[in-house]
Amino acid sequence: MTSISLNFMPAFYHKHLGLVYGEAYYFDPAYRATVDCAEQRFLHEALGEHGVGSADPQPPTSIFIQPIDVILLTQGAELDCPEEATLQTRGTPWAGLSVAQIEAIDAAEAARHPIVDRMLEQYRAMVGMYGDRADIFGLKGGSMTIHTPYTTAHQLCGEGLFMQMLEDPDGARVVLGKAREVIFAIFARLSRELGAKPTQLHLGDCSASLLSPAVYHDVVLPINASLAEGFSAVGYHSCGSSSHLLKDFATLPALGSIQVGPGTDLREAVRLMPQVLMQPLIDPLLLRNGSEAEVAAGISGILEATAGARETALCAWSFDRETPLENVATMYEVVEGH
Repeated sequence: MTSISLNFMPAFYHKHLGLVYGEAYYFDPAYRATVDCAEQRFLHEALGEHGVGSADPQPPTSIFIQPIDVILLTQGAELDCPEEATLQTRGTPWAGLSVAQIEAIDAAEAARHPIVDRMLEQYRAMVGMYGDRADIFGLKGGSMTIHTPYTTAHQLCGEGLFMQMLEDPDGARVVLGKAREVIFAIFARLSRELGAKPTQLHLGDCSASLLSPAVYHDVVLPINASLAEGFSAVGYHSCGSSSHLLKDFATLPALGSIQVGPGTDLREAVRLMPQVLMQPLIDPLLLRNGSEAEVAAGISGILEATAGARETALCAWSFDRETPLENVATMYEVVEGH
């Protein structure tokens, strides 16, 4: 059984529909509803024969900003909301700080930051619009989606974290521990305000593939495993080529799904995790630059490599403005004919 999760970057819709994102898209629920519904109608017109989009789309009822950007903003990063791109944060607020200075950061203060207040104010407005369906990050649905302490710390500290993990692993563990405190302080406040008790955890570990097996095993895996132990179901995400880390990924408690990037040995992933939902990330460059024949061959290869999985869901994400819709249709046709 194979499904597809499809996502285009804002620039794609800006090109085809002239949609403008900017700050309003993230902080004005009525404006966001207009944009999202326009996206869904366009997808239905272009790819509706494959079950994509909707002729009568419903507005989104959940606030979603990448959690890592919220964390960065609470620590002093700058907010940037381009008109034709995803919300971004700029800066590495913890770069240059000592381990002692990072250890002294007040996680509770982060939870009281104006960006968190602003999200809750928007949530209350959405309750007036959508009632109990209003949500933040899917928390009411029982899901807690975060970036791991390591990936969060990498964004907060910059590349200096890599040297610290090699030269001072104990200090690096302190830094990761503080990132964890900040993450959980913010999510604890959100959960209290929403009356939510998440039981499922999704860990985004976008920087995992940059590490050696030894550093990942010694510094990152223990804190990831400790996070997972408190949840009944866990999903894990590693963007890049992650073959060298698959054995450790497979040891995460309650692992139910895994997203791995292009170049990962999918056969080995299935062998190590046969009962896990396999979610390979499709290479956006293949869909942008490949011929229809190359797209068909690439998708067929992924389906063959994951044939032994309990279930497969292709993560066809972050397709950019120049991605040909013919290639996207080819991807669907290959899956439908598999």
